[in-house]
Amino acid sequence: MRRVGAAGYSQELRERIVRAVKSGKTIQAVADHYEVNRNTVRSYLKKAEAGTLHERTAPPGRPRTVQAEHEQQLLRQLDTHPDASLEEHARMLLQATGLAITYRTVDRVFRRHHITHKKNAGRQRTGN
Repeated sequence: MRRVGAAGYSQELRERIVRAVKSGKTIQAVADHYEVNRNTVRSYLKKAEAGTLHERTAPPGRPRTVQAEHEQQLLRQLDTHPDASLEEHARMLLQATGLAITYRTVDRVFRRHHITHKKNAGRQRTGN
């Protein structure tokens, strides 16, 4: 079976799954054809009957602590302080925005933007 992110399958695929079952195919046959779980097919049928097939549920888990404006601040800091450590970036973010995060969170933000924090012997930041 294929893996799907938190957003689930596309609306178009959901509708095709429901149409296939309503056209007379078995739930198992539709699940096998579209490579989804039988419970997914059943869930889409229930949602279609209730008129909520188009609704998506919120992804599970905690919301991100670092919002877009915090990421932009970190990227600006990186431009103005290219040799600062991750800890220093976390402290600067706290001073600028009031958000307290760890150096590991700063590292994750930088990685999301494909920025490495490795430096060569001359303390210059290296590329990817």
